[in-house]
Amino acid sequence: MNVFTKNILILGLTFFAVPAAFSAETAKTEQNLPNPAKATEFFGQELNFKTNPYGVNNLIKDKATNVVIVDVRDAKSFAKGHIPGAINVPYNKFNGFEGSETEFPGLQKDKINIVYCYELLCNLGQKAAKKFASIGYPVKEMSGGFSEWKKHKYPVAK
Repeated sequence: MNVFTKNILILGLTFFAVPAAFSAETAKTEQNLPNPAKATEFFGQELNFKTNPYGVNNLIKDKATNVVIVDVRDAKSFAKGHIPGAINVPYNKFNGFEGSETEFPGLQKDKINIVYCYELLCNLGQKAAKKFASIGYPVKEMSGGFSEWKKHKYPVAK
């Protein structure tokens, strides 16, 4: 078989194989479509328990009195800069929020405790929020952490 014939044969097989593979992948994707009812529930819950730097900045500008802003980064990072009015409940002082502690100075059970950590992919805020909620504190997590706050050029206190 010469090179030209081999190339034609390969092209022909590819022509017939690709559409078959594509339609199988399409069918697989259609079977795994996200459930709209579950998505509605998931995103509704997420909105109940998350906020973002824009929302927190508006709370500060509006002088909201029903929130406590909680920075869970280490004390050294907090001292270098934090969201104005935030308290520091450093993760390294509280076993990464995975210990048996039940007291966290500055948190309030009659206010929304808005927790933030270092950055978007940091899960310390989630761990803290889970811990605080498990002992009765109303909580929200600020998505993006302090790095996202600074990226938006919102005020920083020292």
